[in-house]
Amino acid sequence: MIKLKRLAIPLALFTLSGWQMAAQDTFYALPSTTIVLEVEARQEIFYAGPYAAYAHQLLNMGVRDRDEVNTSLTKVELYPTVEADPSSWFSCDAENVNLLTMSSQGLVAFGDKTEGKGAQWRFPSFSNKDFTSKGLTNPEKEVKRVVYEQVQTDTAIVSVPVEHRVLEEKTLEDKAMDAADMILKLRKARLDISTGDTDAQFDGQALDSALKELDRIEKEYLALFRGYSEYRTLKGRFDVTPSALQNTHSYLAFRLGEDGFFADGNKGVPYYIELEPEAMPRLDESDRRKGRAVIRYRVPVVCNVILSEGGKQLLHTRIPIYQLGVESTIVK
Repeated sequence: MIKLKRLAIPLALFTLSGWQMAAQDTFYALPSTTIVLEVEARQEIFYAGPYAAYAHQLLNMGVRDRDEVNTSLTKVELYPTVEADPSSWFSCDAENVNLLTMSSQGLVAFGDKTEGKGAQWRFPSFSNKDFTSKGLTNPEKEVKRVVYEQVQTDTAIVSVPVEHRVLEEKTLEDKAMDAADMILKLRKARLDISTGDTDAQFDGQALDSALKELDRIEKEYLALFRGYSEYRTLKGRFDVTPSALQNTHSYLAFRLGEDGFFADGNKGVPYYIELEPEAMPRLDESDRRKGRAVIRYRVPVVCNVILSEGGKQLLHTRIPIYQLGVESTIVK
């Protein structure tokens, strides 16, 4: 699910910093827009079954035969925030403070303190693949070996074949054959019970329980061929602040890889934010008078915002960006 978090942003004139350096001077900053992305991804960690190579031969079944990690983006929330532009500070007479209250943001606020909160692991750890609980076959097999022993007779010494029974560890193919044989027996047993072709008698509830147990055991054995997957949810939060100094506005929003989200670097698949400012009229400054007290302000430009991956568009919306708009003044 990819969705947008809508946020109503009035055409604010400026953002008051709240710093007052002298009795007659108040400092303020022009507003700047930062695009916030809150993203989630679903990751599959797949462990191939130890008997995957024999799945087609023994069960006529196609399966994945290699361990894999697959990560896909499932949710994006994109919304603009307005903050003070640290590169655009100005001062005005204190008597103009009432005018500054027209700002949609008011005083610049700082984040809440997080002291006293305990830290926790961001992502759960995953153990290596484990198929020890899958299947119930004996890991050893009995092998007959014929050994010729020398036996003394009345006339001569002759070689007599003697059969010995020894236990050997089964090969991987032997174990796969045992598991496949068990799967076929379970399927036949389920068919016999379902059709009544069995000496045992089952009522309604007992029949349902017997079939469910056969299904459960079969899935255990099938996992040895099909493998199994574990899943986890990855989360990330990223800020993109457009710069008015750039001619083109393409920004790396984040990267998504096997180990999670990254803000930069070379790991993972890159996702980009592209901005296309819409045309806006130039402000007429011809009637501005020099030598008078002024207050600066910004009018944002509305931009088409596109989130893409590998040239594929994933999200498209429109938001106002202050620092890409135009600046003007109010003359006292």
